[in-house]
Amino acid sequence: MERKINASTCLKILMSKELSPLEALPDAFGLYALADHLGNLHYIGMTAKPKNFRDRIFQRHINGSEERSHKLACNYNVGRMWRDRKHPEHNGADAKQAKALRKEFIRRHCKVAYVELDLPQNEIAALEREVISLADPSIKDWNSTRIRVSTFDEPIELVDALLNDLGWSESQRAALKRQSDLYARRAR
Repeated sequence: MERKINASTCLKILMSKELSPLEALPDAFGLYALADHLGNLHYIGMTAKPKNFRDRIFQRHINGSEERSHKLACNYNVGRMWRDRKHPEHNGADAKQAKALRKEFIRRHCKVAYVELDLPQNEIAALEREVISLADPSIKDWNSTRIRVSTFDEPIELVDALLNDLGWSESQRAALKRQSDLYARRAR
């Protein structure tokens, strides 16, 4: 089977396509580019049968741990959305609140560009490697590491608005404050 799209065209589509809300992802396969809450692309990935875009991005990048290669969870592990299960002062209940907030923040504020491809997994993987090799370093800065590389701080105003929208209680907000305090001490 001959591939109908080349890496250069695929990259141009990813870079020029209007970003979609994560909730609007189709049950399709291909290449995708993850964008932060400001609309900046940072990661190029792929998915092939049986894991479609929604499966891959929701199960891994959003709901995954802040460790490993779960790109959105890792890079939004900051401030009130921070948790570290290995931290000596880890409080499971507080950390659970922080992760729930982080997941909701990502779902509402991060976006994605994608190119649907009807190709076998090995061809999608080869195309992904080619696209990554052509991409500017600024749009693949999350590709080369499993640790947080983003330089942005917690988007405080957006998080505050989200907490208000969700109607989180004072006790939930106190748990998040404790997480933020741990994060601040850890970051020094």
